[in-house]
Amino acid sequence: MRRWFFAITGVVLWYVLGTAWASVSKVSILVQLEDPSQNVLTMEYTLQGIDSDTLTIAIPTWTPGWYQTMPYSEGIRDLQAENERGEPLTVQSVNHYSWQVDTGGAQTVRLRYHVLARDEGMGFFGVAMGPHYAYINGAAAFVYEMDSKKAPHEVRFRLPVGWQVATAMDFAAQSEQRPFGDVRDTFVAPNYDELIDNPIQMGRFEVREFRARNVPMRVVFASETGNILCNMERVTTDFQRIASAGIDLFGSAPFKRYLFIIHLSGRGFGGGLEHLNSTVLNVPDRRDLNINGLAAHEYFHAWNVKRIRPRVLGPFDYTQPVRTRALWWCEGVTDYYATVLLVRSGLIGDRAFWQEMEREILTLENNPARERIALEEASWNVWEGNGMGYGGLSYYNKGKVVGFLLDVTIRGLTGNRKSLDDVMRFLMERYAYPKPGFEEDGILQAINRVVAQDLSALYRRMVASTEPLPYDEVLKYIGFRLERQSTTTTYFGVTSTIDAAGRVIVQAVDSQSPAFLMGLRAGDIVEEIDEQPADVRIEDVVSRKKLGDPIKITVWRSGRVVVMEGKIGGERRYSIRLVATDTADESVLRVREGLLRGTTRVSAQAR
Repeated sequence: MRRWFFAITGVVLWYVLGTAWASVSKVSILVQLEDPSQNVLTMEYTLQGIDSDTLTIAIPTWTPGWYQTMPYSEGIRDLQAENERGEPLTVQSVNHYSWQVDTGGAQTVRLRYHVLARDEGMGFFGVAMGPHYAYINGAAAFVYEMDSKKAPHEVRFRLPVGWQVATAMDFAAQSEQRPFGDVRDTFVAPNYDELIDNPIQMGRFEVREFRARNVPMRVVFASETGNILCNMERVTTDFQRIASAGIDLFGSAPFKRYLFIIHLSGRGFGGGLEHLNSTVLNVPDRRDLNINGLAAHEYFHAWNVKRIRPRVLGPFDYTQPVRTRALWWCEGVTDYYATVLLVRSGLIGDRAFWQEMEREILTLENNPARERIALEEASWNVWEGNGMGYGGLSYYNKGKVVGFLLDVTIRGLTGNRKSLDDVMRFLMERYAYPKPGFEEDGILQAINRVVAQDLSALYRRMVASTEPLPYDEVLKYIGFRLERQSTTTTYFGVTSTIDAAGRVIVQAVDSQSPAFLMGLRAGDIVEEIDEQPADVRIEDVVSRKKLGDPIKITVWRSGRVVVMEGKIGGERRYSIRLVATDTADESVLRVREGLLRGTTRVSAQAR
């Protein structure tokens, strides 16, 4: 009890001290949408308790969860200010993302501006609008006063008749019977960070609700066409199992409610984006829709990244890129735990789990960038990369493999008495928001604390160097070995994907590859391959070619068409299998079972 008392006291003191010098004591916002066909939101702010002659108003230059600079200021139009008497105040542009307001001594200032709905499809990183829907990712729409991010914010809505609002924000009329607010409510956030970390879905949509370990949760199905093909009941049931598995792993939920927003759209960015108590998933609608892996990844972020995080990832500096060497942990280890949640919830079987680990290892070992780029380097330099890594190395991929190996290592060294789960729980207890996040060496310190050994050498090898990963050294703890076969095959050096809209997108290009020399770059949208419309990944076309064959690719880049030609190269490629050894004794089987079920010898004895 005493420890919790001092922890809470520290948080309150930090909050009070942090807000003592704020220029504004309270921010009230009215979001207005009259005609969706105009693709414009009108925002009205009331800033109260002003104690400064000038206010600096800004819009973020990036959004948490996506480590790329975003042109949000281009969507902000007609920013005006007035005092409490309705008299206009001078507003001057400071730079591309901020404005200065001369208060003239006013204690209350009203702002009014418009936000253009510029995001493609139903929205993801920004603001989107259609005949029966609108979506706000807060970083793209809500401005802030530079010195007052810790001031409380409240939001109201004025929307077309029949429209609803879905968000995980707290609301003034909160009750046990009504855990989620609606369009009637005034929503409240204790600070600007939490305001914009609660995406807002507006319009007409389907809702399914459930409880996971008695925590209320909601799934919003919003369709771009207005028609829904997917089996909403099955999706909801699967999400309930995932949500319960996550709470079981940590022992409790860090949120009062959780919201899944599903955009059923074939356009825009395909994937998911984590938020404090919610996520948005943008996927094409289909009858057999299965997005359990994506949902599990974003849901696990409610603990890892949103609460457990490097110090620079909250409170945030929205004016410039923030760098950390720990994004491999934030994203890659989260992706490992997404698969863990699926197997522990019973949504996939044991064999599917091992096959997934095998696929990730295969992807990594066949990526030459692993020999040049360390995980920490890919994390630090992601702002110069494609949002998923740097220099051709995905910290999602290698981070997932390293997370798997760390879990096995900890279980093996401790006789399955400890696991990576314990590291997560330790980090959650020590650093969970609103406490300050961990320093750059915080993950290693947590691992050493849990294991009661110094694993610095192994850890540095896996995350700070380009040395080969110690597969056989680690896999022996679960009775596996890595079986490799190598062949010389065609090599082009590009990783591409097909997004929700069916477009072929270049994800990564090896800087030493034929693809790079030819001119391909991450982010290119492939229009044609060998003068044929692009409907398959570049890798699939390359796999049908021979060493030295020509290839011609047409891409869309920065608003223009680029045509490039080159030839296919060659490289050594591996086929890889996880093979069970013949020496799996009881201790090995215990570790293997513990990883799959989330058990340790300690937890088993407790039962």
